[in-house]
Amino acid sequence: MSPQEFENQAKASLNAMTSVTPEKIRLIVRHLLEMYGADAPHFEEKEQFIEQISKSLESKLDLSMPDATVIKLPFEEWITERRADEELFYWSRYRQHLLQEGFSKEMVGTVGRDTDKIVGLLENPNKPGGWKRRGLVVGHVQSGKTANYSGVICKGADYGYKIIILLAGMHNNLRSQTQQRLEDAFIGVDTDKLEKNLTFNEAKTGVGKISDISRTPFSLTSREYDFRKSSRRASTFTLDSIKVPVVFVIKKQTSVLRNLIEWLTSLNETKGGKILSTPMLLIDDEADNASINTSTDENDPTRINKLIRQLLALFEQTSYVGYTATPFANIFIDPESEHEMVEDDLFPKHFIVSLEAPENYVSASRIFGDDGDLTNFVVPVSDHLAAFPEVHKITHPVGALPPSLMEAVRRFILARAVRIQRGRGQDHSSMLVNVSRFNKVQNQVTSLISHYVEELLNSVKLHSSLPEKEALKDPGMRSLYETWNGMEIVNGESWEQVRRNLNQAVSTIVVKTINNKSPDRLDYKNYKENGLHVIAVGGLSLSRGFTLEGLTISYFIRNSIMYDTLLQMGRWFGYRDGYLDLCSLYMTEEAESWYAHISSALDELRVEFRMMEKMNRSPEEFGLKVRTHPDSLIVTARNKMRTGKKVTHSVTLNGRLIETVRIKSSKKSLENNFKAVVNLSGELESVYGKNRTKESGLGYIWRDVSAEVVCSFLSQFEFFDSELDIARQHPVISFIQNDPERLGLWDVCFYSLNEGNDVDVGPIKIRPQQRGCLDKGDFYVVSGTKSRVASRGAEKAGLSADQIKEAKLSAEGKDNVPDYAYRVFRSKPLLMIHVLDLGLNKAKSDIRLVDKACAWGISFPGEIGKGNGKLVEYLVNTVWWKEQFEDQNDDSEDDSDVQS
Repeated sequence: MSPQEFENQAKASLNAMTSVTPEKIRLIVRHLLEMYGADAPHFEEKEQFIEQISKSLESKLDLSMPDATVIKLPFEEWITERRADEELFYWSRYRQHLLQEGFSKEMVGTVGRDTDKIVGLLENPNKPGGWKRRGLVVGHVQSGKTANYSGVICKGADYGYKIIILLAGMHNNLRSQTQQRLEDAFIGVDTDKLEKNLTFNEAKTGVGKISDISRTPFSLTSREYDFRKSSRRASTFTLDSIKVPVVFVIKKQTSVLRNLIEWLTSLNETKGGKILSTPMLLIDDEADNASINTSTDENDPTRINKLIRQLLALFEQTSYVGYTATPFANIFIDPESEHEMVEDDLFPKHFIVSLEAPENYVSASRIFGDDGDLTNFVVPVSDHLAAFPEVHKITHPVGALPPSLMEAVRRFILARAVRIQRGRGQDHSSMLVNVSRFNKVQNQVTSLISHYVEELLNSVKLHSSLPEKEALKDPGMRSLYETWNGMEIVNGESWEQVRRNLNQAVSTIVVKTINNKSPDRLDYKNYKENGLHVIAVGGLSLSRGFTLEGLTISYFIRNSIMYDTLLQMGRWFGYRDGYLDLCSLYMTEEAESWYAHISSALDELRVEFRMMEKMNRSPEEFGLKVRTHPDSLIVTARNKMRTGKKVTHSVTLNGRLIETVRIKSSKKSLENNFKAVVNLSGELESVYGKNRTKESGLGYIWRDVSAEVVCSFLSQFEFFDSELDIARQHPVISFIQNDPERLGLWDVCFYSLNEGNDVDVGPIKIRPQQRGCLDKGDFYVVSGTKSRVASRGAEKAGLSADQIKEAKLSAEGKDNVPDYAYRVFRSKPLLMIHVLDLGLNKAKSDIRLVDKACAWGISFPGEIGKGNGKLVEYLVNTVWWKEQFEDQNDDSEDDSDVQS
């Protein structure tokens, strides 16, 4: 029995109790250890193991999860009335299974309520005649979407859906993992064992061990095999023989979808081309990947999109639910036409549900957000270019591993050793290496890492048991020791304790290549007793939906700025209970800056979800609202990149902050911008001087400044103008001029520190703010990984004390008030002027780049998600995007011979 299985058993026992205390937890753990005897997990120190398991249980039993947010069209409720009359056989045993697997009662309760909401938004499967429903469920990356849609499938089957089709990504490893999970959650038997002619009793798994086998769903796919028309089970099946739900877990692959459609059409009688009175539920996992029609010809959709729609059209009664953590593409199904966007058969026209994550979820905002508590996760990488250029060909040779990757491997080994010391050495552990999309490059990296792990194993075997002074004479042992000294371990484990476990830690590690050509597989089920401890090297196959169990160290070098691509590559999001302090994420500072930006964009998107729910808005209205979000520019460019043309895109800036985070680095531009700032301060002082005040911690503020003065300044300022920037002058000036009623009068703030050396800026003196930046040659990226100019709280400039108080009250108890809360209470827009002292990478860096760099920002009044406001048009030149990010909308296999 593994420690995780033991903990789940203890948690199941505790979940059955009406009240739980720390004393009861320890009592149950001791009792189970005695009961299991030799079958209990192995550990070095019994009392330490009991305490570790008990603390883990304490932290998890109190976990809760907010209920989901729903945006929907008006719909006749049916589930409440039917709930009282239905047995809910499949849901009841799945609920019990979740409790046995370690879910807290509170979390299972939330899953129950959320799945009720989703199933209740599907059509009542008992309703006669033809009908169809289309919806979308938005979760978080690696947050438990599978648990949710498994619950939806169970309840859908209980209420009467007869055919259930689950589209499980595009790769065999994800489809197989999803089949296995659905067998545990719903089917109840191991289909591979049935393929080997074992009996149902012999093949029981998951929920199958909770109930009898008389109502076992009929699966036409297995862990090993996708749907095959020639299979024994498929050849004897007819629709009129359905007595239990029929399940398909299939890849989103042209040949598989076509085979399924042909089989359903030819084997089963239809009327008017439709299968009648057979309610079908289609769950589309990773619904933003491959399912979306990105064709420029509306009469000729992309192949997979066309086949999914044909599959839906084959049934008279259908409900389609897409699941994704990155819904941008789904909402942009047709960014050219509002009518056609809604009429597209996969647009979630009936409902959108936004799932929340439990308290222990490791999210993007915790790692990359301004207030993130896990920012120390990230280890900057800058030594990778020789080994892994961010743009390279399929033939690129990898001569040696960069030192940062070797360090990451050592961290993984040391993390394994610590987990052994904590009594959790039998739990799965994984390291992710994602440095190229090409199989040939991945294979080289696997070989080099395998060789390095072998070298470290030899060092450990020969030297780890020697006295410390002697052991550290060996280069491998010394490198492990030096890496250990750079780690922050919260439980206080010592080097001596870790050193004793190194041999076991290294000797159990395997290195595997995970791509569509490799025979390697990550079959965690086959390693239940001692755990699978793997360094997984891969690309796209590891970037969509697949879960790396016990992921501890991630090494990520990929050239992408697309929201969905970046987030889906983020396998490091999820749950790390008991080893959070051992986790590290290696990436470039530029990639970190994009994740910080995406984190902020997603937080705003979820705020908009909640606002739209309160206002009873429809999915169509939400889709149109998101399409006018400034960050939607990047999605528009992605969807229309195939056309290689200029696309006009309308956005609203109401309730938004825009900033010049990219500043031209030429001496002439820097001087011209400082001159423009000096001229602005002079004009403000001469015309509006009587309205000027100085606020401690902020700076000089002029009130009721005319929009003409602001627009004149913006037109004079030079910054690095690219397709990425929402702060492009002409659209911003147009937005201001088109709304004189709301944007006619401004507050202007020149920010100044309370301490530091004064700099003359026209008639005023200010103290420049220190900022770090990335030097990109032609321009500097201000604040580097955060891509922010203004500090937290800067946007309260110009607000009254009462307005600031109201903003704090509206911030849902957050210690640091998010700046969008101030925009809600702002009656006038705010122009923010920053004079910066820039250092390389970090604000306090010894390498100073320029001492009077100028930047500006604008805080537009309004509430995110509320009100229509004026729109402004931006031109998205997709020719430029193709040149800069040629392959970013390519979801093809890893070995396609294009640049990465």
